[in-house]
Amino acid sequence: MAKYFVYAVGGRETSASVDSGELPSGGGSYSSNASYVTNDERLVDGSLTTAANFTAQNKAIRVDKGSASADVIDMFAVYSNAANASGVKVFTNSSSSNSGTTAGHTFSALTSGWNVASLTASDAERYWYVQAHEAAVATVTEIILGKKLSLTNVKLTGNEGVINGNKVVQSQGGVQYSNKRHDGIKFWNFDLSFISSTYKTSLETMRSALYGSHDKFLYYDGSAYHYVRMSDDSLQFTEVAFGVYDTKIKLTEQLS
Repeated sequence: MAKYFVYAVGGRETSASVDSGELPSGGGSYSSNASYVTNDERLVDGSLTTAANFTAQNKAIRVDKGSASADVIDMFAVYSNAANASGVKVFTNSSSSNSGTTAGHTFSALTSGWNVASLTASDAERYWYVQAHEAAVATVTEIILGKKLSLTNVKLTGNEGVINGNKVVQSQGGVQYSNKRHDGIKFWNFDLSFISSTYKTSLETMRSALYGSHDKFLYYDGSAYHYVRMSDDSLQFTEVAFGVYDTKIKLTEQLS
């Protein structure tokens, strides 16, 4: 299975503003009301801890990603902390007061964990609307309005494993004690070889959008999605031939 990344484009707490309101069932005129979706700012805060509450069907948020020229968005990801029979819809438009009436994607229900879909039409509009589909939804902790980037040119020398959060100390009498500080955290290290200048530019665009190690993003390993952070020494390039590059990328799983 193909491996790829999904990273936010102009839709993070550093660049986006979120407003609570309501849309008609099939999209359209947006009306703002702070009480309709509570904790709405938590949907783009880079944390899976606290859920927003879409208090009833059709309650919605409007995400202003700051600029229509930020980049094309072609992926929509939603993290739900529990299975939910009522899903969400996403719309986009150039207007701050109207979502348009064609949903980019509808999750009719949400599974526990990441729910990820390609949008039916890639778009670079400034305003994005996410609406409770059939009833109240109080399980969504994070959304990603993002860009997909395939992982290619990986050497077979890439490695992965688990970092266990154990701190082992030894007493004066030689007895060892272990303190478990956190659950196991997965990691992935990839060597990418013979990269074209075009793919290098795509990787640099992702690096810039994430501010290096600052923002979290999704890594799909061919079977499951992982919420990860990239190390600051990732995606430093060595030119091995004219217009051809080698680089590395190091990912660490994020627990929240």
